[in-house]
Amino acid sequence: MIQWEYKVTHHLIRELEQCADATRKPTVIACDQTGGCMVKDVCEMGTSSLAAALNEPGSEGWELIMSTYHHGELLCIWKRPLQKH
Repeated sequence: MIQWEYKVTHHLIRELEQCADATRKPTVIACDQTGGCMVKDVCEMGTSSLAAALNEPGSEGWELIMSTYHHGELLCIWKRPLQKH
């Protein structure tokens, strides 16, 4: 039976907010009641910062299983097979 380990990360999204249209106060990440979230109204620099934040744990073998946005932070939950020593 596969055993899993989990990791929770928090990511400030200032880069995403700085890229948003300054003439209005947009919602940069929008989430629905089922927990699905999407990034909108951002420039390429903002999405590159988000990709970099997600690629770091991914390169360590972590799989993103859930993300949500709350009070200016992106919360991510990751899992990977438990390494037996």
